[in-house]
Amino acid sequence: MKIIVTDGMGNDEEKEINSEKITGKELLAELGISAFEAMIMKNNEIVRESELLTNQDKIKVLNMIHGG
Repeated sequence: MKIIVTDGMGNDEEKEINSEKITGKELLAELGISAFEAMIMKNNEIVRESELLTNQDKIKVLNMIHGG
């Protein structure tokens, strides 16, 4: 399954995991990303961590930018 990890500022990184189906929560754990730091997008829509993701979906993980 191919995933794009991005910060929304043009810094995209394509990653691949060995899974045909996975929940958003499992995906974030696999990538080592906290759910407090990112949103999951499936086919250009924000989804919950419990959502099932498949190889047919376009998956993007959007890291939140922190600062002050």
